[in-house]
Amino acid sequence: MKNKKLLFLIPIILGTMLFSTSCQKGSDDPVVSLKSRKDRVTNTWTLTKYEVNGAGQDISGTTYTYAIYNNYTITQTIEGSIFGFATRTVTNGTWSFVNDDEDLKVIINNDVTVYNIQRLATKELWLRRVRDTQTEQYYFEGL
Repeated sequence: MKNKKLLFLIPIILGTMLFSTSCQKGSDDPVVSLKSRKDRVTNTWTLTKYEVNGAGQDISGTTYTYAIYNNYTITQTIEGSIFGFATRTVTNGTWSFVNDDEDLKVIINNDVTVYNIQRLATKELWLRRVRDTQTEQYYFEGL
């Protein structure tokens, strides 16, 4: 009786292991997700933390938001103040996955930026960009 139960569970366990490894692209991605990568990245993301070479940077006073849509368009909104006057800049662009969905390519005002996706969960997006000798890490929270 125990052998029959074990034989029944083996295909389920193996199938779960294969399915879970195929869903995870980034090293910190959730092991299993019911949403595709495209569905997970489609969200409104607010920057909550920014680091350069591991050191936290002050982003207080300014709000950076990416609204990423499933039709491969993106809206970048930057809000803050300069000399006490409120500022708001809204710019549209496009996005795509590159390098087997491991990187996110964003084009805004003909400026192409490729971020390595460190984590992509329903409400968390961590991006890394290396420029010259600087490693920038962006931590976003989704709605």
